[in-house]
Amino acid sequence: MSGGVITLFEDRKTKVNLSHSQINDILFFKNLLGSQCISLDYDGSLQIMHYVGFISRGTTRVQILPKIYENAGISGTVEIRESTKVLYNLLRVSNYNKVLHLPESFKSGLEEIDLLEIFIGIFADRVFRTYSTKMNREYLEIEENSAFVKGKISFPKTMKHNLLRKDLHYVNYQSFEHDNVINNVVKTVAIRLMEYTRDAENKKNLKKAMMFLDDAKQIELSLSLIQSVKFTRLNMEFESVFNMAKMFYLNLQPENFAGDESVFSFLIPVNDLYEHYLYKLFSEIDGYQAKHEDVRSFARAEDGRNVLRVKPDILVFKDNAIALVADAKYKNPCFNKGLYTNISRDDIYQVFAYSKVYGVQKTALIYPLFDDIPSPICRVVLKDNDGEVELNILCVDIKNNNIEEVKSQLKAELLQESSE
Repeated sequence: MSGGVITLFEDRKTKVNLSHSQINDILFFKNLLGSQCISLDYDGSLQIMHYVGFISRGTTRVQILPKIYENAGISGTVEIRESTKVLYNLLRVSNYNKVLHLPESFKSGLEEIDLLEIFIGIFADRVFRTYSTKMNREYLEIEENSAFVKGKISFPKTMKHNLLRKDLHYVNYQSFEHDNVINNVVKTVAIRLMEYTRDAENKKNLKKAMMFLDDAKQIELSLSLIQSVKFTRLNMEFESVFNMAKMFYLNLQPENFAGDESVFSFLIPVNDLYEHYLYKLFSEIDGYQAKHEDVRSFARAEDGRNVLRVKPDILVFKDNAIALVADAKYKNPCFNKGLYTNISRDDIYQVFAYSKVYGVQKTALIYPLFDDIPSPICRVVLKDNDGEVELNILCVDIKNNNIEEVKSQLKAELLQESSE
């Protein structure tokens, strides 16, 4: 635990010293996520499975990082820093959350890193950069009882309400205002985050950003209000920062703007994130196209109902023909003495079934590279009465933020024969 943040690694038991209130918060998380995802033992060993990201309630903050080092002798702040970079890299490359648009790197050299603070810092920077170049103003319809005539006079209302006040007129007019929904939502979220952040630099940057929103006001947020916002060519520059404010609102949820005991989470299924990462890499290889989670039926009942379907993680196409069917597996295949020793038979059966349903002879099981252990590609021939299917088992270095190198590896090791 560092700086009040409890750091865990996905699917790894970690012994932590928890206060009574923190134990209650963890049990609250368990009710939210399910007992299959959170385990808290009597000795203080805490384990969160299947997810990476962060979740917090009150003063309890938990961040869950990818478990990429297991036997490399790396631990403590070094492992936290390196694993945070891995998660950041997966989010950035996969564009899993299309709102964040993460930069190439975040501020480095920190001994203690809090994912939530990283996202708050990105939001503060985006608000400042957006509003320092252009102010968002909109024409608003205003009706008021005024001594000054502006726009159009509403004679029926004037006669009804100002019978004895000849100096007043009900008028309708348009005003070019900073006080509009987009600015108000951005300012309200910024104020809430300024109360939430523990990082002095984030507080300072949020205050600096809100100087451009002096004429906007803090409002009561609702999902219907946020969904009512429409973007046109006149306000498109503010869509990105508004969507990020919307992301924070959706993660906080409406009741979470009311008090300190609310839940704030940004949790992502680690397997899903890894699939998106690989899909994005394959989709950007020149000369190839990729499809994510294509569904195909291969068994029907007598009444025509589909009773069995397959859904491979990634299909790779060349010239409209399937060149490869691949499954992403976020687990350690354990390469040791020239062999992968932790490959599930069920995973092999699964990709073999894909090859039969889609009529493709090349398949792959793709794992992350654990512990920085060089793990060469392994090719296995799967046979049945209809012929042979090539199974490729390989690891990709998800710590490598040079995605061109990773794409080159995938193309050379899995698609080279198809490109000839």
